[in-house]
Amino acid sequence: MFAVTPPEELVRKLRENYARMTGRYPSPSDVEDFLISLIAYDRSQLEGQMNYYRKQNFLRYATGEALDLLGEWLGVKRLPPEPAITTVRLYLETPHPQIVLDTEDVKVVAPNQIIFKPQEPLIIPENTPTFDALFVCETPGTAGNGFLAGELKNLLQPVPYVKSVENITITAGGKETEDDEHLRDRIRLAPYRFNTAGTRKGYIYWAKTASAGVIDVSVLSPSPGVVEVYVLTDQLPVPAEILSKVKAILSAEDVRPLTDFVVVKPAEPVEFTVDVEIKIAEGFGTLATQILDKCKEEIDSYITETKKKLGQAVNPDQIIYRLMGIQGVFYVKVNSPTYTELKEWQVGVGEVGEIKLS
Repeated sequence: MFAVTPPEELVRKLRENYARMTGRYPSPSDVEDFLISLIAYDRSQLEGQMNYYRKQNFLRYATGEALDLLGEWLGVKRLPPEPAITTVRLYLETPHPQIVLDTEDVKVVAPNQIIFKPQEPLIIPENTPTFDALFVCETPGTAGNGFLAGELKNLLQPVPYVKSVENITITAGGKETEDDEHLRDRIRLAPYRFNTAGTRKGYIYWAKTASAGVIDVSVLSPSPGVVEVYVLTDQLPVPAEILSKVKAILSAEDVRPLTDFVVVKPAEPVEFTVDVEIKIAEGFGTLATQILDKCKEEIDSYITETKKKLGQAVNPDQIIYRLMGIQGVFYVKVNSPTYTELKEWQVGVGEVGEIKLS
């Protein structure tokens, strides 16, 4: 259905058609043969484009705007970028009256000049020496992530009774616009939402609408009427803000079945360290440093993959398979981790330990 005619076959057919019409088969030195090659090239490019646009009508292949349009059929829209969030502590002069600050009245400037402001207006009781509030980044996306506690300490402009400010948590939660794969997954799950969140996949669909950072969800029912929803995000530990958002979505009257008691929990990390011994094949000794660097890259890649899926076993055979694919590696021994089955609510969180030449 999506086959594209090979260029050499197009050239052959055009030459045969030319010979049938003129009675003479074109030779490679003929101008006509050069024109036939140009026509075949254009035809091949056109078929490729037509093939591409036909595939855009199918969820498996659709990208960008075409994927957005497929989502519209089921009422699924691409999630917009989200701003980073942090808790900021205001140090106040005392005594002071009750202070009411609008979201535009107090802004904090990050080291990269990005601005954070209160999530909602602040009402500070009188004579309070400190006051904690959630601040959100004015710039949606990941630009506001990763500032350590104490790095946000510069007010954009003086605020009455406020002596100083600082963030007391790491800025996190900022997400770029939902990518194609995450949206495609939600579109596949969308039909299950029409029965509220009563089904396992229905709960998964609604949980993933909370944030583009929710990469996996596990739904369990340990007892009748109780539903435990475990959330895995691309940031660990799972931000409390995302858990609260998932809880709010799943608790809505038009989502949660009346008899369900929903409990939202973060994924449980299971830590492991990768220690391996490598033997390099004869003749590759001079490339030992490059081979070790490549081994570290492959182990990092494996660790990244384990953090994307709940309940995925920690499997040392996968490490061996990856490392044996590196040119120059003759033998691999994995000292740790050992094979470990994980529960549906657990996720493997690894780190690179020792990579030793044996």
